[in-house]
Amino acid sequence: MSVLYLDHFGLATDPFRITPDTGFFFTGGQRGDILEGLIVASMHDEGIVSVVGEIGMGKTMLSRMLLERLRPLASDTVYLANPVFDRDEILGAIANDLMPEPPQGNRAHMLAGLESVLIERYAQGRRVVVVIDEAHSMPATTLEEIRLLSNLETTQHKLLKIVLFGQPELDELLAAPQLRQVKDRISHRFELQPLNAQEVSAYLMFRLHKAGWQGGELFDAAALALLVQASGGRTRKLNMLADKSLLAAYAEGVQLVGLDQVRRAANDSQPSFGRRSGFAGETGWGHSPAWRWAPGVLALLLALGVGYWLGNGRQSPRVEQAAASQAVLPATSIASVVPAPPATPAEKSRVPTLPVSGGISQPAVPANKVPGLQPGAGVPGPSSASQEAPLGAGLAAGLADDSLAVRMRATDTFVAAPSTQGFTVQLLSQRAPRDAELLVMVNEIRAALDASPQSAVPVLVHNRLYRQQVFHALYVGHFETRAAALEFIQSSPLAIRRYKPVVRSLAAIRQEPRP
Repeated sequence: MSVLYLDHFGLATDPFRITPDTGFFFTGGQRGDILEGLIVASMHDEGIVSVVGEIGMGKTMLSRMLLERLRPLASDTVYLANPVFDRDEILGAIANDLMPEPPQGNRAHMLAGLESVLIERYAQGRRVVVVIDEAHSMPATTLEEIRLLSNLETTQHKLLKIVLFGQPELDELLAAPQLRQVKDRISHRFELQPLNAQEVSAYLMFRLHKAGWQGGELFDAAALALLVQASGGRTRKLNMLADKSLLAAYAEGVQLVGLDQVRRAANDSQPSFGRRSGFAGETGWGHSPAWRWAPGVLALLLALGVGYWLGNGRQSPRVEQAAASQAVLPATSIASVVPAPPATPAEKSRVPTLPVSGGISQPAVPANKVPGLQPGAGVPGPSSASQEAPLGAGLAAGLADDSLAVRMRATDTFVAAPSTQGFTVQLLSQRAPRDAELLVMVNEIRAALDASPQSAVPVLVHNRLYRQQVFHALYVGHFETRAAALEFIQSSPLAIRRYKPVVRSLAAIRQEPRP
């Protein structure tokens, strides 16, 4: 799923994904030197090689790069990502990768069969390299088996090269008296160090340019300093913080990431009492300049069993007024533009009201009407033809294309009203025109909402400009406070959460250029 801020910064792909991608391998911080040393040691030297680094320092990325660089060489590789094996199981795991029909039977049979294939590969001029990630989690008896495997040799050369990647606990494990023979076989030990401030700056620019960024420094000096401090120079943490900072900048509509955005990202990453709404992960994230946790909201969330930290972001001047009055929805509410589902026969006998977040209710609009603003509001409403569009229960599959146009006009009317305040949840923005694809998405989201307790939540769509190009934007809901929007994300159907939703201030959206 695309990241919401990609279009905002002109990026082609996510620059800070934490899943190892060898196309984003950074050679700074001695990573490139260590990689070259591993290749030489794997192809020429004897003994076992170890690579040690703290959590999130880039060990898995380095192991994947080693495998990729060994592939075109005269080598055969075995990669064990989770080596929690006993001594017999690790023999089987290695044999399974090297032999079409691994030997069956006891350990002696398996070892003899493995030695036979290793001799055959050596005769072909090929080197067999076993790369073991998370080696610190290996049982001591399995590490001893690794040592015995390293003994397999011809009269002149070892038949198997073993490279261990692990956390510092690997050193502690090898220091145990019963593993002193294994430690004695370590011919090379490499250690991944944290990136310093200069390397962090180079790392960020490297990944941004790889992702399509064509500008200069995207993080100002203060933001960069806090990123260095908060990440501790660890690449995984740096990726997470940079990603959240870009999302915060996007939500505020700014083009340069500053101290405030990084501070919010760092605060969001702190541990909390329970699972907090994710920044851009499974349950979404919603910091923007108007956000401040109120004690009453915090008490409510704690009562629901959800722990949140107090936000301390400074508000942007352009939305300060919206934040100050977010306790009450304006007269131009979402219900007056995109109505709720039609009332059941039993409900038609009474005057319907539409509940909105925060417990406020107001008269609902008939399900077959999409009225514009009242005369004098300064924003024209939809045409009389569009007012008859049946939007009340959401767009069902098979509706005419002009149904999407009605929804877009209704959204434009609602967002453009100066009195419109509060927040919405943005799901995506994608390059236009993709009306058919967008309509399918709207129908899927509407169907998911109708099948959930949030059936009254509206789906909003409109177009906006990014770098003189038209993009579709898709939103869900209208909420008085950011806390209400975050709470909605937490309880929303998977069809919504899979988009990695982000909370947006309507005041900020109103400032974005329209086609």
